[in-house]
Amino acid sequence: MKRIIATIGDNYGIYDLHKQYSKIDQFYYNEKEVQELNSEYYKFCFRPNMPEIKFENNMRQGVYLNGKLEFSSQIENGDSNKKAIFYYNLCKEEENINVIMIHGWRSEQLNRLESIFLESFINKRYSIYRYILPFHMERCPSTSYSGEYFFSSNINRTLKSVQQCISDVRALIRHIKENEKGKVILMGLSLGGLVTNLICEFEKDIDLLISLFYANNLAFTAFKSIPGKFIKEDFCKHDFSVNLLNDCWRIINPSLRKPIIDLDRVFLISGVYDKYVLGEDTDILWENWGEPKRSLLECGHSGIVLNKKQIRNETLEFINKRI
Repeated sequence: MKRIIATIGDNYGIYDLHKQYSKIDQFYYNEKEVQELNSEYYKFCFRPNMPEIKFENNMRQGVYLNGKLEFSSQIENGDSNKKAIFYYNLCKEEENINVIMIHGWRSEQLNRLESIFLESFINKRYSIYRYILPFHMERCPSTSYSGEYFFSSNINRTLKSVQQCISDVRALIRHIKENEKGKVILMGLSLGGLVTNLICEFEKDIDLLISLFYANNLAFTAFKSIPGKFIKEDFCKHDFSVNLLNDCWRIINPSLRKPIIDLDRVFLISGVYDKYVLGEDTDILWENWGEPKRSLLECGHSGIVLNKKQIRNETLEFINKRI
């Protein structure tokens, strides 16, 4: 029965996802730039400078300040992405715990992780930062829909978009650790999980990593999963194989390296019936990372909606034991 429910949930989500798709061929490949981006891991994921943060729309609610912050992104990735954007709920107490949330591909609003965790984190007096991925929501050009230009057959732009995520989030972590103090919990969902997994391979100032229904190898996702259907069509038109794409996107495949934080501080959650990110791929990351704590739920990608209580309880238990 759980498998049937998971299948129905994921099929409905994919149907809704594919109501919008790129009507034009987005394929682009600049071999020289791709080779340069892949040339050195620590150059791709360089430590960003301390950002000059602008806080907007500060509204006080009890012990919290709520609003939006911006700073100049240190990666060039189109006019719509010149500013890194986070929404925040800041609790002004000493040595606070800070949670950075990263949403998934094609999200049109910040509601998936928030609907599960926001109330619990506020009750615990955590500070929460919610990152807007490049080419999503208000970082989306007026000529596209949310997420269209992030993960696509434009090989170079996909690389730059992932690099920009890493830089933006690490810049905020640097600000938190050097100014706000306190511990940092990094939490990502789906594509956001891929980003958080990459960040913990370069950033030491992460106290806990929580990665939910995470993507791993985007080349595999494009060619093997149903959500990648239209991206795959673009690649096939240009006779660009999955093996070539694996090589081009190897720098953004987190299963090819290991976290620099202790594995005891890593918690992975996956759905055994997930049709968006397939177990064949997510298992590779778990195994190559040395099998950190993982919860396999009897659900699909839609478990983020249908299994909220279990996800919340298991995640809070993990945090409470380690913070």
